[in-house]
Order: sequence, then structure tokens, then C-alpha cells
Amino acid sequence: MLYDETENRHHLYLTRLQRLFMVLLLFICIANDYFLFQHVYLLDYKLLRHLVDSAAHGNVAFCCWAIFLLQAEKKAEARNTTFSVLEMLKTCFFNGITASLLDADHFIAAGALSLAGATHLTHRPFGHAVTFIIVVAFLVSQCSNKWPAKKRRYRVCFIVVAWFSHQLRDGMRRGLWFWPVGSTPPIEYFVYLLMEEGLPFVMEKWWRQVPALTEMEKLELALEEEAEEEADETTINDSNKKRDRG
Repeated sequence: MLYDETENRHHLYLTRLQRLFMVLLLFICIANDYFLFQHVYLLDYKLLRHLVDSAAHGNVAFCCWAIFLLQAEKKAEARNTTFSVLEMLKTCFFNGITASLLDADHFIAAGALSLAGATHLTHRPFGHAVTFIIVVAFLVSQCSNKWPAKKRRYRVCFIVVAWFSHQLRDGMRRGLWFWPVGSTPPIEYFVYLLMEEGLPFVMEKWWRQVPALTEMEKLELALEEEAEEEADETTINDSNKKRDRG
């Protein structure tokens, strides 16, 4: 009875935290978009405009990944006793950085570290194609084939949430670019907000529906965990010996 009450409290805490990030995501999208659409006031502040836009991409991805992780924790079959909000926020920070770094393709396409050149391209840079995300996600999955399927999917989800949330914001103005086929019409604003809010839930559901581990994968996972525990114990023992000698 006490265990059930603790579980319910934990689930309620996760739900409230997730809703907070959903509201924060909506606020960030609307506030930043409103600010960036004030072209008349920002004509003389192009650097500021692009810094705000880059920060918006990062903040949107930050919130999306937080929603993903909280949904994964809520749907977990067994409570993760090591779950830490601080660790979650650290991971979200890296997801936000990954999202913002996608704009580096502007400078690569321009062939110079020039803001003027990067923002006046005659074509969309390669990283802003949905096809690019698909290719990178496939490569990440293939390069992680020694890991269990759930860990492979987790890495794919990390990339997709970071970069597709970025492309959705850009798609509001220019549509989604499916190279070499072409681009969709610009995404309606309300649809764009729904897609941003729905992205982490869709990816979490796909991640959770991973096929069950084979007996060989279970054995490999158990051996890996045992090796990690032994390595941790060795590190602790070495630290204690050095401290005793000191």
C-alpha cells in the first residue's frame, strides 16, 4: 500500500513537471516567433536576430527532450530509482546545443565564417533537409549495432528530437525540405505548434516499442553491467589506496 502511494506520488510529480515543460515549450515558441517577426525593428540588429533565433532552436529542443525523458520515465515498467532531474536537465542542455549547431551548415555552405554570407545563401543548406536527418539517424543506428536495440533507438531519438524540432521551426516559414523531391508548403502556425508538442511523444512511443531483447542480448547486457560495476569498484579502490598513501 505504501509502495503504491509512493509510486502514485512519483507519477504525479513527473506529470506536473512534464506539463510545466509543455507550457514552457509553447511559451518559448510563441514569444520567440513574435519577437523574430518584428522585422521592422530588427533590420539594424541582424546579429541579435540570429542569436535569438539560434537560442530559440536550442530552448525548443531542450523542452522537447525533457518531455521525452519524462514520458519515458512515466511509462517505464519499473521505477528508475536513479532518476535525477539534474541529470535530465544536463541531457536536455546537450540536446539543445545539438539543435542549435545544425545552423553551422549555413557557414559550411557559404564557405566562410561570415554572417552575411551564411544568411544570404541562394539555396537551403544540406543540414536543413529532412533527408539529412534520416541519413544521420540511419548511420547512428548502424554504428551502434553492438548496443541493445533500446539504446540504439535512444540515440536516434536524441538526434531526431534535436534536429527535427529545429526544422519544424524553419518549416513554418519555408516548409519541410525533402531532398531531392522538394519542399512542402509552409507549415500553418497552429499545426507547427502541435507538431512541436507532439514530436517528443511520438518519438518516445517509437522508442518504447522496441522489440524484446534476445537471450544473447540479455547476456551481453548483463556482462556489460557487471564489467562496469567492476570498473567502478576498481576506481574506488585505487582512489582509497592513493588517499591512504597520502
